[in-house]
Amino acid sequence: MKITIQHQEEKTYHTFSVINPDSLTPQEVKRICEKMRVEAILINGKYYKNK
Repeated sequence: MKITIQHQEEKTYHTFSVINPDSLTPQEVKRICEKMRVEAILINGKYYKNK
């Protein structure tokens, strides 16, 4: 499944493929945070922090 995330400061949109958008795996969180150059993301009301 694909999700689209808007970067809060840059206002750019990023699209990623994930298995389940309601529960991201640690590997998905790491990949998304690294590509967006952020430390944490908020997806479907859930806060994920890159460890």
